[in-house]
Amino acid sequence: MKSKLPHFIFFILISVIIGIACDKIDDPLTLVDQKNYPLNPDDTLCFADSVVVTCKQVLLEDFTGHRCVNCPSAAKMLHEMMAEHQPRLISYAVHAGRFAEPVPDSPFENDLRSSLSETLFTDFGIFANPVALIDRIEFNGLRQIFTTDWNAVVDQQLQSENSATMKIKNTYFPKLNIVVTDVEVDFLNNLEGQYNLVVYVVEDHIVSPQMNNDPTIGPDTLLNFEHHNVLRAAISSNYGDPINPEGNIIAGSAFSKRYSYQLNEGWIACNCKIIAYIGKTHESLNLTDIIQVAELGIKTDGE
Repeated sequence: MKSKLPHFIFFILISVIIGIACDKIDDPLTLVDQKNYPLNPDDTLCFADSVVVTCKQVLLEDFTGHRCVNCPSAAKMLHEMMAEHQPRLISYAVHAGRFAEPVPDSPFENDLRSSLSETLFTDFGIFANPVALIDRIEFNGLRQIFTTDWNAVVDQQLQSENSATMKIKNTYFPKLNIVVTDVEVDFLNNLEGQYNLVVYVVEDHIVSPQMNNDPTIGPDTLLNFEHHNVLRAAISSNYGDPINPEGNIIAGSAFSKRYSYQLNEGWIACNCKIIAYIGKTHESLNLTDIIQVAELGIKTDGE
């Protein structure tokens, strides 16, 4: 019978390396919803990383499409904004609507849409590209915010009071192509109303053609355009899981949840990230007024 000792030693060495390289969360999490958690000893090789967010961060949801000629300029501006506010500004690209529709037998045959992106597009009544939702707040009476106001609204939200800290830990099992995400939230203030935790997966660095009308960026068709943080799917429900179904949130209270998700084989795992945020439920718009957001990449054996 072949000895399993070398495999055990290798796993211990990998665990030590990860412990040195990652900012792990020392305190144990109170975990729930452990279904589908991989326990097979043959699949114990994994890679873990974690992040702790203690100040107010801002979420910008960029509604875009590969046939939107104004979107490369917006993407360039967003890239500059994120460089200025890193890491407190988090964004993902929501490819949906007619400008995101694929065109067969053309440079634009790639489909970057998802059922989730189309749901957000429809539910929030998006009528133009590029526009954004920023923390899903209202600005000048609208939630859809045009590029001319992106900087002002982001600056406003970055200065708002922080109501929660958030911790995310991802554990990726390459043999199973499964990520286990643990989220822990500590609330700093009393909050009225119902709040949900939302967890999405995005894929970064997708190279695919994009229409363009800005000559300073390139030609009319950018064949090697890099699309960042493309929204792929919801790991939670589309508008999240309830945090406080029995009443208002009291300062000092905590919430934690575990999610297990198998990535699509067509996605590049080392480019995928988990984005988690907390928002307030709304009768007609499902979830608005995001109070905290965090982002963490999935660490793989290819890194």
